[in-house]
Amino acid sequence: MSQPKYRVSDKAPRGLFLRRAPDKNDNSNKITILPMGHPVTKKAQSAVPKWWEISTTVQGTSVDGFVNSDFLVADTIFVPPSAATGISAVHLRTNNPVRRSSKEYAANPLNENSQPTRDSTASPSDKAKQLTDIVKWLDVENKGRYLPNSKHTYCNIYAYDYCYLAGVYLPRVWWYPTAIDKLKKGNSVSPIYGKTVHELNANSLYEWLREYGPTFGWNATFDYTAMQNAANNGQVVIICGANKVPNKSGHITAVVPETANQKATKNGSTVTHPLQSQAGATNKKYMTRAWWTLPIFRGWGYWINMT
Repeated sequence: MSQPKYRVSDKAPRGLFLRRAPDKNDNSNKITILPMGHPVTKKAQSAVPKWWEISTTVQGTSVDGFVNSDFLVADTIFVPPSAATGISAVHLRTNNPVRRSSKEYAANPLNENSQPTRDSTASPSDKAKQLTDIVKWLDVENKGRYLPNSKHTYCNIYAYDYCYLAGVYLPRVWWYPTAIDKLKKGNSVSPIYGKTVHELNANSLYEWLREYGPTFGWNATFDYTAMQNAANNGQVVIICGANKVPNKSGHITAVVPETANQKATKNGSTVTHPLQSQAGATNKKYMTRAWWTLPIFRGWGYWINMT
């Protein structure tokens, strides 16, 4: 009798740890991460409820271990994410709640019922108000999704959420080079975390904006006044910089519409410091700091989305 076949389900969009023992609290027993959709064969129940001993193949090598069966689904009913057939915008979708209050599902777009959006067909003043509503709702200074800890900051996630709600594309995950090669040839590719797509930090977002930005409506600018005017007219504007040290954090902020109480810094009518919103070492709903002038940055840029 053949052993039952399963796949890692979408309950584990960032993958499922294969372990040497059925104990999720022991970090030393991790063997590898199985991406969503990865096929496994059940060998036996373990003594720990819900944990199974399984066999699988990773990079051509057979390996056995233990996984939590809550994150598996029968091979016959697994449905992969919708495939792309060209180099296109990609998001990691999940049916699980993705909330501002939690860092869980940090690679996925928010899906709260109350989340505001921007109507790209609205008047400039209405679009600007909608962007202001997005900034207010995201509540970057208080929501757990963006709060820094001793190891990480989350400027890229906040910028992604702002752009996502505004209806423009800034990637949270992007295609691996091998996936891009397949897409260029017209092959269909499903977005699978750790297999066909990977997360982008601020450093890699800077490179993405330079290479792919124009394809997705991002136009470079060098004029602070034009940037602020664009934001005030309801367009999405970002500033992104890459750290000189590749394994250290870059930074990304949104240039946001001025309000009655929050203004860009100006010399007459000329903007010297645009009004921004950021997550980072210190989260700021509004600020005007010219952070990109710090010597830690090897490159930076300013982009206005024309969509």
